[in-house]
Amino acid sequence: MDNKKLYELSEKILVKEIIKLLEVDEMLLDGFGHDSAFINTTIHEDEILLMNTDRSGINTAYTLGLANGECVGDFGVSHAISDIIASGGQPLAISIALLLPDNLTLGFVKEVMIGAQKAAKKYGAFLAAGDTKKNNKFAMVVTATGKAQKTERLTRANAKKGDFLIVTGHLGTMLAGKIAFKQNLELSTQAINLFKKALIFQNPPYTLSTKLSKSKLTNACTDISDGLSSSIYNLCNASNLGAIIDESKIPIHKETLKIATTLNIRPIQLTLTGGDWQFLYSVPEENIKKIKEIAQMANFPISIIGKLIEENTIVIKTLENKYKHLLRLENDKFSKHSGESFLTLLEKRIPLFGKDINSNLKNKLMEIQYENY
Repeated sequence: MDNKKLYELSEKILVKEIIKLLEVDEMLLDGFGHDSAFINTTIHEDEILLMNTDRSGINTAYTLGLANGECVGDFGVSHAISDIIASGGQPLAISIALLLPDNLTLGFVKEVMIGAQKAAKKYGAFLAAGDTKKNNKFAMVVTATGKAQKTERLTRANAKKGDFLIVTGHLGTMLAGKIAFKQNLELSTQAINLFKKALIFQNPPYTLSTKLSKSKLTNACTDISDGLSSSIYNLCNASNLGAIIDESKIPIHKETLKIATTLNIRPIQLTLTGGDWQFLYSVPEENIKKIKEIAQMANFPISIIGKLIEENTIVIKTLENKYKHLLRLENDKFSKHSGESFLTLLEKRIPLFGKDINSNLKNKLMEIQYENY
């Protein structure tokens, strides 16, 4: 049965086969198969519902043969849930619409849904509803819901002047791995394991971010799925602030640095086009010590990469100790580069930095201290 193409099955048989795979969570009243999902949850006066929808396709790990269809399901669910977590929420229920070419096998679709279910459980959520439709190209449209205490919710808009900008994890690892495997670069065992994990499990920092939102020590947050510079701009624009970023402080794994050297590019280029589902936080200076303690207890690395300023501009202190404007580069499906691969964009050497900033602003920014934290 699993080897059958979808055009050999009816939609009802397909849905029946999928439902047989899925567990019915105790919060899902009356199980699957109704016009609507009935979720047995209570929202208190101090709680709010969160919702996010994301579309994803076949991910790189599957196309490179690094994992089976389960990684496709994990990919779709993890990305939709990432924004719930970044907003300070606890994921609750997941709805998945599958857009399916009829030449796919039933076995592949089952793998996708098994991966989706495992991912939901990983974040304390469950699958509640979904839909299947025929389409020329495979896609998953995942809607995630969650709950949060009103006082624990995190937006992009509450950052304050003088806040430190903190990044979780390492950046550039996914793109470096994609390039390394596509070009069959010679890799150490450590690099192979690092890049495989980055490509198969593009997961947000769930444990750490949950602890940080409950601590109420951060002012704002956004995920870095569309690239570092884009995320910095999103947070700053929403808060009507600017930032000074130190290129040398951006957390890049040593194996990723080796890939940048092989490609003869600046390491920061691997962080600017997305794929790393890490978070960017705005943290008051007085809370930095406590934030570091939480990260240490969660056994998850964090890095201070800069500070928020009142001037409405994003400045980067380069590796050469020059102060330049950081350009906004991002993984934008509607941009003029939307049809081009990350590797093609790297080869084009698209400018990363703008002009030098004026001397008055430079002198002011040189006095800002964040290196010793």
